[in-house]
Amino acid sequence: MYTRLFEIIKYKTGGKQTDFAMLLGWTPQYLTKLLKGKNFGIQPILAIVMRFPEINARWLLTGGGEMIISVKYDDIRKKMHDSISKLLDMEKYMPVMSPEELREFEMIVSGKRKADFSPETVGKWEVLLQQRDEEINARFKAANSKSKGLCKTRKESK
Repeated sequence: MYTRLFEIIKYKTGGKQTDFAMLLGWTPQYLTKLLKGKNFGIQPILAIVMRFPEINARWLLTGGGEMIISVKYDDIRKKMHDSISKLLDMEKYMPVMSPEELREFEMIVSGKRKADFSPETVGKWEVLLQQRDEEINARFKAANSKSKGLCKTRKESK
C-alpha cells in the first residue's frame, strides 16, 4: 500500500512529501508513518480518494488496474490541447513583442511560467501586428509600383 501512496505523491507533487501532506491537511510526520506502513487504515485511503477523484480506488487498495481513472486522461488531454492552441495562437504576436515580453513568452513555452496574457497586452499586440502588416503591405505596394515603372521604362526604351 505504501508503495502506491508514494506513486500518488510523485504524481501530485513530484515526490515532495511535505507538499503532499499539506494538500491533505496532514502533518509530514503522519505521512512518514503511512509511508513506513504504520497506521495505514481506512481514513487515509478515504482522504486520498475524496481529495483526488482521479485516483482509482481499486488500484490504491489492491494494486489492480491503473492509478489514474481513464476519464481523467481525457480531461488532461483536453486541457493540454487547449493550452497548446492558446500558445500557438500567441505565436503570431512574436514579431511585435518587446524583448521582455518575448523573454516572458519563452518562459511560458518552456513551462517555467504559467501563460497569463492580459486582454490589454493582447490588444496592444493586435494593434502592433496590424500596424506591422500595414507597413509591410505599403512597402510591398511601393516596391510593386516601382517594379511596374521600371518594366514600363524598359519596354519604351526598346
